[in-house]
Amino acid sequence: MMERLKSGVLMMLILLSLLQSYLLAYSYPKFDPVRPDEYVKTDLNGPQTALEDLLFPDQLVLHLGNQQHTVAYPTSKVYNDIVDNIKQRSLEGFRKTTTTSLGINWDEVRSKQQGVEVRFRDGLPFSVLQQQKVMQIKGDIPVDNDLITRIWIFAKDTNEVKTILFTDTGNTIYEVQKADFTPKDMERYFANVGTDYVPYKMSNIGDYYLPTKPITIPSYTIGYTQYTADQLKRSFFVDPAVTRNLTERDGSEIYMDGKRGLQLKNEQHWMTYTDPIAPADSKIDLRENLVSAVQFINQHGGWNGTYALQKLPQRLLPSNQSFVFRQYYGAYPVVNLHNDYTGFIKVVLQKGVVSNLERSTLTPDSRNARRKDVQLIGGEELDEKLKQWTSKTPVYGVFPGYRTVVLDQTMELVPGWMVELRDGTYELLE
Repeated sequence: MMERLKSGVLMMLILLSLLQSYLLAYSYPKFDPVRPDEYVKTDLNGPQTALEDLLFPDQLVLHLGNQQHTVAYPTSKVYNDIVDNIKQRSLEGFRKTTTTSLGINWDEVRSKQQGVEVRFRDGLPFSVLQQQKVMQIKGDIPVDNDLITRIWIFAKDTNEVKTILFTDTGNTIYEVQKADFTPKDMERYFANVGTDYVPYKMSNIGDYYLPTKPITIPSYTIGYTQYTADQLKRSFFVDPAVTRNLTERDGSEIYMDGKRGLQLKNEQHWMTYTDPIAPADSKIDLRENLVSAVQFINQHGGWNGTYALQKLPQRLLPSNQSFVFRQYYGAYPVVNLHNDYTGFIKVVLQKGVVSNLERSTLTPDSRNARRKDVQLIGGEELDEKLKQWTSKTPVYGVFPGYRTVVLDQTMELVPGWMVELRDGTYELLE
């Protein structure tokens, strides 16, 4: 009896196996469509921008002759007029050389001749300068990976203007063989400077300029809006309904859909998006990755303010390219002091695909901004303050900028002298 029962069970299992094989071979799975109320197209419709609008110089150093200098910052009339004029001029033919081989006395050029230094804080490669309409670079460009940090245009005499491109590699420079700058351009550059400009001098400890007297900078109190968790999930996940949520001990929230991750640091108003990508060998194109980074931000929230490209990928890490965009308010950058979460957007790409994005979840609302002018120290008082820093650690640069104080309904942009250290961090000069 038991043997007959075992045989019957075995036969049933065989028939069920045959039926399953038939269904797998001759039927198809039915997919349930995602309900409209579970998947909503992203509503983070922040302002979009083009790459060329993120490539403006952080400052212009104007050499007026007779050992007189001043500095023009973004949004000022002098700055805008000069940058607009430079964009209309063409540069062609680049001879690679060194500052010593060129045979130019730079101290004399700086102190006696009229000229303009166009400064990009961390430099831009030739390919980006040429193809993004920062200026009209014609013909073949150098294949080297040098970053252009300064473009110095100066009147050699009453009939000739020289254009020299400085790089981030020691004393390596490029002499422009053909440029259509004229002495008349020099005259136009300085026509709007006037006599009430703030005089600057070159620092004794670094390649940056400081005012010889106090300067006035506006402080602001402005409102803001904030992205919600639901808005961010709809932007970064194909199906937000399938995401899982975790809350960490520090109060930050993590959302995952099995592949991508989104971390929200609510107290710091900061978000980090990750999309792991399998490593693979591929040709790295810095400009293409930069374009991809800008497009990704355009598609996922846009730009919550004005930004400038600040940092490019390190050359020793070509397969993992990281770009940092610095936020500006008016003429000056918003700086993250120490480990502050403010003032920048960071994008990491692998093989042209964004694998990491960090940014603030706040969007400034300037409609009812309150402004108050603040004086920053200059001259000997500023020099004395800086001596305290240079005795402790190397200083890369000093510039006016804003630190952010976020309150319940408003944020304050507080101006101050920012000290950039060699390791890339910032400190407030107090």
